Amino acid sequence: MMKSEKPQDLLDWLGISNAPNWRVSRFLGGFLAFMVLLLFAMALLAAFAVILKTLFPSLNTEAQSINLGAGALIAAMLGAPFVIWGTFLKYQTVRYQKEGHITDRINKAVEQLGAEKTVKKIVGDQTQETTEPNIEVRIGAILSLERIAQDSTIYDNGRDHVRVMEILCAYVRENSKARPPEDFPEPEWEPLADDASAEEKAARHKLRQERFGEMGFGGKASKWAFGLPKPRPDIAQALHVLGRRTPDQRRVEAAWPAPPTRDTVWPFDIPCPRLPDLGLVQTHRKEEIAVFTEGFHNWQDTSAAYSGYRLDLRGANLQGADLSAKRPDGSDAVFSGALLTGTRMEGAGLRNARMEGTDLSFARMEGAILAGARMEGAILAGARMEGTSLSDARMEGAGLRNARMEGAILVGARIEGAVLRGARIEGTFLWHTRMEGANLSGAQMEGAILWNTRIEGADLSGARMDENTSLAKADLSSAALRRVDHTGVPISAEQINSMFGDASVTLPKDIPRPAHWPVWELPDYETHSFDAEWREWRDDPDGYVPPPKPEE
Repeated sequence: MMKSEKPQDLLDWLGISNAPNWRVSRFLGGFLAFMVLLLFAMALLAAFAVILKTLFPSLNTEAQSINLGAGALIAAMLGAPFVIWGTFLKYQTVRYQKEGHITDRINKAVEQLGAEKTVKKIVGDQTQETTEPNIEVRIGAILSLERIAQDSTIYDNGRDHVRVMEILCAYVRENSKARPPEDFPEPEWEPLADDASAEEKAARHKLRQERFGEMGFGGKASKWAFGLPKPRPDIAQALHVLGRRTPDQRRVEAAWPAPPTRDTVWPFDIPCPRLPDLGLVQTHRKEEIAVFTEGFHNWQDTSAAYSGYRLDLRGANLQGADLSAKRPDGSDAVFSGALLTGTRMEGAGLRNARMEGTDLSFARMEGAILAGARMEGAILAGARMEGTSLSDARMEGAGLRNARMEGAILVGARIEGAVLRGARIEGTFLWHTRMEGANLSGAQMEGAILWNTRIEGADLSGARMDENTSLAKADLSSAALRRVDHTGVPISAEQINSMFGDASVTLPKDIPRPAHWPVWELPDYETHSFDAEWREWRDDPDGYVPPPKPEE
């Protein structure tokens, strides 16, 4: 429990916790203390004078009777400091009792999280007793902890909210491992060799269809994922409680370990900028792209700088878990910024879940349902998402370096600015996917279906495609092509002419080399580097002149 703050003014001492704190300067505070002491001294002098007049009436030259009301006032002035002090002590006592009551509630709920029951089972002709988790009591404890966290947020600046979240996360991490995760029974899907023969490529295509199905459906991977057992009801309830944290609870997490203020904002509640939706034949103006880029980078910087509390479910076994949003606003599926590194989530349901800025590095999500999920700025480096459904998911700026996405479904997904360097997206269904400005260098895209996909300005250097890769109506304008062999790739001359490349690209025999492509292989970092020339051509396609080949 966080250390309680000292009362800051008399209203706090009197128990009026919702009143504003009036901070005074050191000078004013000293002045008030001086006035209290002065009044107390005057009351003592007045009382002494009354006593003298009572004992020695002859000293009263005016022969006035003693004013009993004045005496009562003097007595009140003498007793006032003691009354205030007594009120303060009473307030402190009540406050300590309240803190003790909350501590008792938390301790009792934690004890109930470990509740077990004895179950009798008949095995053969004998009755055996076994001990099992008492699910009903544990669910009650989880709901009690949720109530404590909510009450703390409303009445106590969320002092105990983070503590409750830490307890629930630890409960999920440890208890979910009681059932070891299951592994996909098929052999590891190894990448195809660069020098693979036509027969090997054909065999690979057949195996890919068997493993991931047609367009992501009906394959071995999805059938296995859908058949995985669900988590225990108490673990499922804890996940639901974690996901339905209120905006005020999230503000407490943003300010942690300090209490929130009126200006506290949970950064993941700030909407991520997005490019406007356009038709299939329209392209974004440079001004629109510039505004989006600046706004998105600012959003990324704000999210990356977040130093508040994050849900920690690293390494948990969440196979088959239902983490989907069940309300239109997704208020019951908020896992943004959570730590899910190495989590086992095969076959999990995350439809419309909020996962902006979530760390999913090396997570296993084969066959998971992430349709409509909000994953802007998420870290998915090395994640396993074979056969995953990502239709209409928002993944702008996501880090997908070396991610495994073979057979994934990304229909209508938005991956603008995402980093997919070295990603494995063989057989992935990318129909109507938005990938403007994505980094796809070195990505393995054999058999990927990119119908009507927008890949404007993407970096496709070294991206591997084959005769089974479909680029029908894909918008590749301003994209970069480098160090690839596209001899058998079904790409059109119009698409090639809308891209930038150099002599390191091998084109199909029926497609002439574009006039704006340099006739030599551009270097990486020296004068006339590839990135510099690509940028210069994008800024002024009509006026661009390729640099001449340097002399040997």
